[in-house]
Formats: sequence, C-alpha cells, structure tokens
Amino acid sequence: MEQPSRGGEEHRKNKRMLTAVTVLYTIRAPFPVRIRFGNSDCSAIAQDIGERGMGLLTNHDLPVDSLLALKFTILNDFAFKKEDKRRTFELDAQVRNCLLVEKTTYRLGVCFVSISESNRAYIANFVKTNALISNPNA
Repeated sequence: MEQPSRGGEEHRKNKRMLTAVTVLYTIRAPFPVRIRFGNSDCSAIAQDIGERGMGLLTNHDLPVDSLLALKFTILNDFAFKKEDKRRTFELDAQVRNCLLVEKTTYRLGVCFVSISESNRAYIANFVKTNALISNPNA
C-alpha cells in the first residue's frame, strides 16, 4: 500500500477537520481480490472529512484504487437552518491509500468520485463552521 508522506506536508487542496462519523461501505470495482461479505456492508469510522474526501478507519486492507460506495450522515449542530442540521450522503469514493495503524486496523484515505455541488458545498460549510467553533482564533 502507498505510504503517506512522513514529512507532515499537506497535499490536499481543501482543508479537513477531525470528525467521528460511522460510515457504511460496499466494495464496487475494480477489486482484484474476491472477498465475500454476504449481504452485509462493511463498517468504518470516519477520522476526518473534507469536501473532496475522508479518512476512514476499518478492519479491511483494501487495495489502492478500489471503488467504494459510501453511506453516512453528518449532524451539524451549528447550521442555521433546520434542514441543514442533518444530511445523509450516498457517494462513490476511490481508495487513495491504505495504511496499517494497529494490528487489524487500517486507515483508508478516500476521495469522492461522484459528489454533487450541493453536497460538496455542505461538507465545505460543515468543515468551515465547525473549525471556527472549535478554534475561534483560526
């Protein structure tokens, strides 16, 4: 698997913020190894999120370039409008890197490959408003 830069350099175009969101995903294609999960989805925990991707913690070592179908809900207590306080996303994503972080836990870096402008803007606003609330001097 590709290793992220050890120098601490940020290569993303958009800022991310730390988060803890449960994410369900199913493996789409291409996937060079056949893994049978039955009718169950795999679960993961979102470690961070940005308007173009997210970091996920999972128990599965997935190859770089695997395509995933993600489903998750963001709760934004800081949104002004009631309808913006909760949004469920169903997005396709591509694995960009996979790193073993503990014995059986992997961190997946994924980028969204199908995201509407309104969903992208919602996530960008979520990151921006929550970053300002958690760090008012930013």
